[in-house]
Amino acid sequence: MFSSIYAQNDNPPEQSNRNLSSQYKYDSLKVKRKNSFIIAPLITNGPETSWAFGAASAYIFRTDKSDTTLRASTIPMGILYTLNNQIIGGVGANIFFPREEYIFRFESSFSKFPDKFWGIGNRTDFREADFEKYTFTQIFLNPQFYKKVKKNLFLGIGYNFQTVFDIETNLPRKALNNSILPESYFLKDNVVGIANNKYDNYLTSGVEVIFNFDSRNNAYVPTKGELVRLRFSQFYKAIGSDFNFVFFEVDFRKFFKVGAKSTFGINSYMMFTFGDVPFRNLPTLGGRNYMRGYYDGRFRDQKYFSFQGEYRFPIWWRFSGVGFLGFGRVAKNMEDFVFDGKKLSLDGFKISFGGGLRVAILPKEKLNIRIDYGFGIVGPGALSIVLAEAF
Repeated sequence: MFSSIYAQNDNPPEQSNRNLSSQYKYDSLKVKRKNSFIIAPLITNGPETSWAFGAASAYIFRTDKSDTTLRASTIPMGILYTLNNQIIGGVGANIFFPREEYIFRFESSFSKFPDKFWGIGNRTDFREADFEKYTFTQIFLNPQFYKKVKKNLFLGIGYNFQTVFDIETNLPRKALNNSILPESYFLKDNVVGIANNKYDNYLTSGVEVIFNFDSRNNAYVPTKGELVRLRFSQFYKAIGSDFNFVFFEVDFRKFFKVGAKSTFGINSYMMFTFGDVPFRNLPTLGGRNYMRGYYDGRFRDQKYFSFQGEYRFPIWWRFSGVGFLGFGRVAKNMEDFVFDGKKLSLDGFKISFGGGLRVAILPKEKLNIRIDYGFGIVGPGALSIVLAEAF
């Protein structure tokens, strides 16, 4: 959760995985390659957190100051406390080695998080005011290492670790263990990680293989090019995981220039899980990047698909605007995306739409503060105030 609130790690590592030789046309005599450290108070907002207050910092540097095309490396960190009594903290890293032959990325977070649960599945629209509250503490670690194999193409490996503990629900322990309250969504849906005698805590440990092709002309606010990212993760009991499961992730993005200064971008995102998947690892619909306007986790199940388009246009000085439209859904099985029973149907897809304002805080790096308001077919809509674009 923290990574979706703070700065660069909001997006997957593909945002950094390319040789950006065409990104800026510097005069090498004028470029100043000074390391810098930034610290600032942080105020943000989102449907899961309400208003949040804290501090954020980042160390910005280059591993080769003589290379004018080398991307700046960053080590961000910060901590937040929200009006929902949530504590969120994290440390990350995006380090580009000389000539960007290698890239190291690291993401970590600590969360103590009161949350909401509407059950598993795509057909929980009628439960909008009938959710269950629960609280958990979570630690997440995800180091990744990439090697460039040819222009714009990187292959990577990673390790994915997550532990969830101090899980508390409105149900007593006896009810969870003995399943005597079937009206509970946790029990009714036989939720892995809570309802199967795993009430106190669980741990997931997995290895990853990642494929990234990235021809975008900018990592933060691209105006042309495309990204294709494939990630396969396998979680094994043999390496410490409490559950055996896999997930496969596909992220496709393409950008087109519209006129002299505007851009239209499209993004298709899919995540498919298989096996004994605990509920905190299931794909979720909603949040700040995909299907904006929905609470992150409003819908969750074993499979997820979404598609969105966004029009980005300048307004004045450092200000610009966007309009976005998307659709998506979760499903238990692959065929559920296009079939309702045995009949071809797209009725289960949810709609997301809205607009926002951008304020460039680092114009040369093209890093924006993003203020979005999104709407969906359930819920009151959602305001998001974060750094970096949704995709």
